[in-house]
Amino acid sequence: MKLKVTHKIYSNGIIKLLFAALFLSWFLCFSQNDADTTILPQNQKITFSTIPNYRQKSLQPYYDALKQAEFGAQRFSIFEQLAELHSKTSNTDSILHYATLYEKEIGNWDRPENDKNRNYTKAHYYMGVGSYFNGIFDKAIEWHIKGIQAAEAAGSKEYEYRNKIALAKANLNKKNADKAITIIEEALEEFSLEFKPITNEALVILGDAYLQKKNYDQTETYYNEARQMAQTLQNLETELSIRLKQGQLAEGLEDIDKAMADYEIIRNQALKEGFTAIYFEGTLLLGKLYFKEGYYEQANIALSFAYINAIDRGNLEFQKDALSVQSRCYAKMKDYENGYAVITQLFGVVQEINSKQQQAIIKELEVQYETLEKEKEITTLEEGKHVREAELKRQKTIKNAFLIGFFIILIPIMALLYTYYQKIQAQSELSQKQKEINAQRLAALEQEQELNLIKAAIEGQDEERKRIAQELHDSIGGNLAGIKLQLASVEQPKELDSIGQQLDETYQLVRDISHTLVPKKFKENAFTELISEYANSISKTGKLAISFHPYPEKLVNSIDAHLQVEFFKIIQELMTNTLKHAEAKNVELHLTVLDEEISMLFEDNGKGFDTEKAVKGIGTRNVSNRVEEMKGRLNVDSKIGRGTVVAIEVPFKKANT
Repeated sequence: MKLKVTHKIYSNGIIKLLFAALFLSWFLCFSQNDADTTILPQNQKITFSTIPNYRQKSLQPYYDALKQAEFGAQRFSIFEQLAELHSKTSNTDSILHYATLYEKEIGNWDRPENDKNRNYTKAHYYMGVGSYFNGIFDKAIEWHIKGIQAAEAAGSKEYEYRNKIALAKANLNKKNADKAITIIEEALEEFSLEFKPITNEALVILGDAYLQKKNYDQTETYYNEARQMAQTLQNLETELSIRLKQGQLAEGLEDIDKAMADYEIIRNQALKEGFTAIYFEGTLLLGKLYFKEGYYEQANIALSFAYINAIDRGNLEFQKDALSVQSRCYAKMKDYENGYAVITQLFGVVQEINSKQQQAIIKELEVQYETLEKEKEITTLEEGKHVREAELKRQKTIKNAFLIGFFIILIPIMALLYTYYQKIQAQSELSQKQKEINAQRLAALEQEQELNLIKAAIEGQDEERKRIAQELHDSIGGNLAGIKLQLASVEQPKELDSIGQQLDETYQLVRDISHTLVPKKFKENAFTELISEYANSISKTGKLAISFHPYPEKLVNSIDAHLQVEFFKIIQELMTNTLKHAEAKNVELHLTVLDEEISMLFEDNGKGFDTEKAVKGIGTRNVSNRVEEMKGRLNVDSKIGRGTVVAIEVPFKKANT
C-alpha cells in the first residue's frame, strides 16, 4: 500500500509504528507547549489502539478445509463463511478475494442454471459488500442488483432480502435517502417476519436514512426498535452497532457530551469483544466529533489511528473519510506542511478508488471480450462438429434403414407371439380361478345347507316343545283347573278331599312339564344377555354394527319365558332380513317394558323398500304370525333410501311380587 507522506513505500507494520511514534511525540510536545489551545470535556478519557491484521487462528480451520474441499458445493460453502467472517472485520481485500473466487468457480460449475443462480446471488452479495467497503458504491449497487436478479430466478428469498437491504445501504451512502427508504419499506413488507436478523439490520439502515434526512423522531423510533430486536436475538455485535448509531443521533441533536461518551464506551467494548469494524467506525466518528467541536489535537490522534487501521485492512472508504477530516484539521491548526501531506495521501486514496472502479469496468469488459472469443471458438468447433455429425448421420441413416426394415417385420411377429402367450396364460389363470371360485361356492352352499338343516331342526324342536307346552298348559291344565272348580262348588264328603288334593298336584305337575319344554338357554340366562350375545356375534363379523338398549333391564328379564322365546325369534328374523336385503351398516334395537306393555323398536340405516309394493316373504309372515299369537300390534315403516323401522307392541302383565 502506498502512503504518500515522504514519497517512499512502507509495509503496513512500519507505517503503524511511524504514525504511532509521530503522533504520540507530537501530541506530548503540543500538550506541554500549548496546553490551553484545546480542552477535552470534563472526565473524558480517550484511548486508541491499532489492531494487527494477521491471519486469525480461528480462521485456520477454514483455510485448511478449503485446501481439501472438493470443487462445487463444499468449496462454495467455505467461500461464503470466509467472506462473512472477513465482512465482520472489514477486511476488504479478503472479502473481494473469496467472493471473486466464488463467482469464477460457479461459472465453471456444470450444473443447471437454477443451482448456479442460487449460488450467484450469494457471490454477488459479497462482491457488493467488498465494493461498498472500498467506497465504490456504484459498483456495489450493480452487484446487489445482479444478486437480486439471481435470487429471484432461483427463488432464494433470504438472499433476495439481503441484497435489497445492501442495495438500500449503498444508495444511502450516495446521499439518496428517499430511494433507500423505498427499497427497505418494500423489502420489510415482504420478508420482515421470515428473516428477523436481516430485518434487524434493515431497521438500522432505515434509521440511518431518516438521520440523513434529519428526521430525528423517526430515526430514534427505528433505532430503538432495532436495538430491542437485537437484544431479543442476543446479537451483541448488532446491538453495539446500533448504540453507535444512537451516539450519532445524540450528535445530531447537539448532545455532544453524550455522543462523545457513547462513542468512547462502545468503541472500547467493541475492541474487547473483537468487533473491529465497529471499533474502527467508532474511532472515526469520535475523530470527526473532536474536529467538529474544535478539539483538533485529539481529532488528529483519533483520525490517525483510524487511518492506520483502515490501511491495514485495505478499507479505502474509511481511509478517505479519515484523511478528508484530518486535512481540514491541519488547516484549522495552520499546519500546512502536514496538511499538504495528508491532502496528497487523500488524492492517492481517491485515485485508488477511481482506479479500482476503472479496473472493475476493464475487468468486466475483458470478461465480455473473453466470452465473445470463447463463443466464436465454440461456434467454429460447432460448425466442424456439424459437418462431421452430418456425415455420421448419413451413414447412420443407411444403417438405420436396414434395421428399421428388419424390425418392421420382426415386431409384428413378436407381438403376435406375445399376444398368443398372454392369451394362453390368461386362459390358464382364468380356469384356475374359476375352479377355486366353484370350490368356494360349493363349500359355502354345503355349509349354508348344513346350517339351514341344523336351524330347521332346532326350530322344529322348539316349535314342537312350544306346542306341547302350550297344549299341556292351556288344554290339560285348563281342564284340570275346571274340574277343581266344579268339585269346589259341589258339597262333597270328606273322602273327596284327597281327590281335590290329587288334582292340585296333577295341575302343578302339568305346569312344571310345560315350563321344562321351554328352551334351556332362556331358563339359565337373563333375556337381555341372550340378545346381547346374539347381537355381538353378528357385530364381530364386521358386516353390521348393532346397538341394544333394554329398559328397564330388570323388567325386561322378568318377561314370561314363552314371550322371551317369541321376541327372540322375531329379532332373529328381522336381523336375517337386514343382513340379506337391507345393505345396512347400523342397527338400533330398543326393548322397553312400560305400563303392562312390551314395546320393541328395530331400526336399520339400509336402503329401505316401498311398503306398498313389497311382497311379504316367509320371514316377514313369521314375524306377523308371532305378533298376532301374542295379541300384539306390528307396524313397518320404510322408504327407499331412508332405512326401515319395525315397531312391535305386546300386552304384558307383571308377575305379583
